[in-house]
Amino acid sequence: MKWLLFNLFFLMKSALPSPPNIVILLADDLGYGDLGYTGHPTIASPALDRLARRGRPLTQFYSAASICSPSRAALLTGRYPVRSGVFPGNFGPQSIEGLLDSEVTIAKEFSSHGYRTSMVGKWHLGVGLDLEFLPTRRGFDSWLGIPYSHDMCPFRTPCNPETHCIGKSGSDPGFTYCALYNGTEVIQQPLKMVTLTKSMTNFATHFISESATMKKPFFLYYAFPQPHHPQFAGSECHGKSRNGPYGDAVAEMDAAVDDIFKQLRE
Repeated sequence: MKWLLFNLFFLMKSALPSPPNIVILLADDLGYGDLGYTGHPTIASPALDRLARRGRPLTQFYSAASICSPSRAALLTGRYPVRSGVFPGNFGPQSIEGLLDSEVTIAKEFSSHGYRTSMVGKWHLGVGLDLEFLPTRRGFDSWLGIPYSHDMCPFRTPCNPETHCIGKSGSDPGFTYCALYNGTEVIQQPLKMVTLTKSMTNFATHFISESATMKKPFFLYYAFPQPHHPQFAGSECHGKSRNGPYGDAVAEMDAAVDDIFKQLRE
């Protein structure tokens, strides 16, 4: 079935004057009713509401799993998690396994058709002893983000300008502090939660702008760590929601979506 869908897409692409650019936005632990357009009374999400009004919301959707790693494996490969081997649980900081290179990801397929590919955000499909499971080894040209859920590693920085994150203790044996990766390089450790979304969104918008300058079609996969617990937000969104830290996290995610679509329009 996945090959049929890919072939149908690229047949349609060949009939267009130019290849379409593809952006996938994935939220982590966002409830169906937690956006303005789905009727939430206290959470504002103007960018996502506008996207829903101008697009075609699909109100019935089934994920291949209820947790992170297997559901993301299914999204990127088009295969049931039990077939890709990412089943039944999640990868974590102490895992040595990951999504196998034999799996054909969306990124690999787009790359084979001349697309630039980039990922931003939470991967959660393995790291490996030699970083062999990271996104840039699975078809993505670039990646800025975190390797697994931010509640799986200790924090030393606050989740917002006023509150410290509630996560694993820094003294937990076998764990290292949360880190931000650029490709296979750790560029920030401990991870600064209050600037994470801004850093990732700047990376995404630069990728879009660069692709336009190069006149190359692109595939962008933005996997938000939000609003997964513990919720975080920078100074621009902290305290702005009537729904507390959860609402602030959704607001920051919504602002990032707005920035991305502004860049797409440009």
